Amino acid sequence: MSGHADNPDAKIAAAVRGFDAELHTQAYAQTHSDNVQLARLVEFLAPAPGHLVLDLGTGNGYVAMAVAGAEPACRVIGVDVAAQAIATDVEIASAQGLANAAFLVYEGITLPFADDHFDTAVSRYAFHHFPRPEISLAELGRTLRVDGRLALADAIRDEVDDVDFVNRFQALKGDGHVCMQQRDDVIEMVGRHGFEVSEAFESSIAFERERSAKYDELLDATPAPVLHSYSVAVAERHMYLKFRILNLLLVNRR
Repeated sequence: MSGHADNPDAKIAAAVRGFDAELHTQAYAQTHSDNVQLARLVEFLAPAPGHLVLDLGTGNGYVAMAVAGAEPACRVIGVDVAAQAIATDVEIASAQGLANAAFLVYEGITLPFADDHFDTAVSRYAFHHFPRPEISLAELGRTLRVDGRLALADAIRDEVDDVDFVNRFQALKGDGHVCMQQRDDVIEMVGRHGFEVSEAFESSIAFERERSAKYDELLDATPAPVLHSYSVAVAERHMYLKFRILNLLLVNRR
């Protein structure tokens, strides 16, 4: 995989279709929730009175609303390309009385904010969907104040995976997937954009997907050690996998 989308507009449109349909389903919430990880991300961001916090690729608002609830005197802005999901985020935040949480639709690459706008930022489970990850990191560095904190959490490609199974597998879903990088590649990339690693830890996400001929063909063509690295298991109608999550707690040193 090249690490970027050959057709960014098409990738963004596919992400909009996919995530508008699933972000606020019970199944999505059950699969993607991780309260232990969430607590560590919020602790690192350390929201304080007067802070302005960005949640890039906010999705169902999971992190944004947790940050807003942890510090009512800060302000959180969650942005995402999925307009219907954002509208639901607004409704949920209002119902929960989170007046300090706002949600906006953005175009998927350039952030509509001034330089040094945010005190802290977070992006969880979205980086592999960014069609221009280098630009997204540059935008985060630009809009985040110097010495501001960024929590970046995303699934990574296992080192055993020398056939790029994880990206071929994810591309079959058709939800705008771009590229899952290996751990060292992500760390190198964020460093190029002035981010210093303060702390790194791993978590995981386990999920199931409905079987089909295209998935079975890919599984049959993939070496067993690679499938084992993702804990792949196959049942009659479903398959089960586990991805490693790299959680980087970064400081903007540009």
